[in-house]
Amino acid sequence: MDMQQAVDDLEKLAFNLHRTAPGVKMLVLDDSVFDRRRIRRLSHDTRLGIILDEVASIEALGPVLDQDKFDVILVDYNLPAGDGVDAVRMIRQHVLNRDCPTIMVTGDDTSEVAVKSLKSGCADYIAKDRLTVETLRNSIVGVIEPAMAARGTLLTQAEIERLTAEIMAKYTHALQPKLARLIRDMRMLKAALPDPGANLPEDLERIERQCIQLWTVLLDPRTVSGGREFRH
Repeated sequence: MDMQQAVDDLEKLAFNLHRTAPGVKMLVLDDSVFDRRRIRRLSHDTRLGIILDEVASIEALGPVLDQDKFDVILVDYNLPAGDGVDAVRMIRQHVLNRDCPTIMVTGDDTSEVAVKSLKSGCADYIAKDRLTVETLRNSIVGVIEPAMAARGTLLTQAEIERLTAEIMAKYTHALQPKLARLIRDMRMLKAALPDPGANLPEDLERIERQCIQLWTVLLDPRTVSGGREFRH
């Protein structure tokens, strides 16, 4: 058995396990490919688990709104046809997403644009030259939480634990065979040591720690929702 491959396999399982938390469904309306890529990169770095969709024009906005219900929508003020205010009006008239909080993102850092954005129904406003991971994260969290509270959709702790258990159930069948194989091979290697009571090699100790941590998660999924990390 390749010990390093075993370690890598186990660490991949641990990493993927922590990516199963429900994410934030976000839509970005911006005609600039560069700005959309920038927002995508910043969104990833917020660690909010953002699931991002993109659209480049008001004309293409309607069909995307029909396809899914979003948690937040970022709207560029300067668009080739119409502007961000027109886009926000369209969102407010949409049956599925009319209650979705919107954030205006624009290169025009003026009070006039900010006032127009807020009057149109935007929950927040960010100038592009001030757009960072921190400002984006704070804005998204700031507009989502009040919206969910108003709709009565904030998850209770019991619901979070139920969802975590459901997610874990999907991974149990994949995890258990891996763990069983690693534990069996580890015991065989330990038994083959000249002195089984001596300190274990570093790779064996690492596998043992990872196995224990993963078994803990399988036995009690709340260890995931509690934010514990897999360390090596």
